[in-house]
Amino acid sequence: MTDYNILTPSSRVWIFQADREFSADENEAISGELLRFIENWLSHGSLLKAHYKLLHNRFIVFFADEQGDNMCGRAIDASVRFVKELEKKYAVSLLDRSRVAYIKDGKVEACTLDELGQRIEEGKITPNTEVFNNLVSTKEEFDKTWTVPLAKSWHRSYIMQNQ
Repeated sequence: MTDYNILTPSSRVWIFQADREFSADENEAISGELLRFIENWLSHGSLLKAHYKLLHNRFIVFFADEQGDNMCGRAIDASVRFVKELEKKYAVSLLDRSRVAYIKDGKVEACTLDELGQRIEEGKITPNTEVFNNLVSTKEEFDKTWTVPLAKSWHRSYIMQNQ
């Protein structure tokens, strides 16, 4: 696995958010599986400069340094297949993009976009609530804007459009 600090700021990022927290045992087992996957992840027949992070007992994040070359579709497909295998093995949803994660009282919580609007109306979530932007696409964006206040996130505009 490539050291995170060696990856270029333009390295691609994929974030998979679990619909529940992983247990300590699951974290350990999943970390081992992620490491094996990353150490064998190929694009155009060559090993990728890649890294993973398992964060907040809920997020799996892949980083791949393309080094100016577009990542092949097979490599992306392989990562999605791997994530689907994790979903089955651990009875967890990782590909559902309709859920939003945010930080409440130091803990990561999640809800649907519709529920997010309701929680805002109820005052349970404020414009200052930190939300996770799982649409970031580069390491630089991940480092700078993976979590942002709701008022500065894309989620806010979605909620405004759908009210």
